[in-house]
Amino acid sequence: MREYKITMAEKNVLSRVVCNGCGKEISMDAADHFHGEKTWGYFSDKDGRQDCFDLCEECYDKITENFAVKLK
Repeated sequence: MREYKITMAEKNVLSRVVCNGCGKEISMDAADHFHGEKTWGYFSDKDGRQDCFDLCEECYDKITENFAVKLK
């Protein structure tokens, strides 16, 4: 989850990233993390919906280790 603040110039600036999996704050300086975005298309049950999420490395590993087709 990304949180933004509005600056004096009325621009959105990323202020904080929180892991959607475990809820821990992800350091924007030191830690690498996964950010996913998807806009669902026509004929899906989520037509037009926009989803985005962030995962820390630990939560990413937990999810991907259960893939039927392993990552290379």
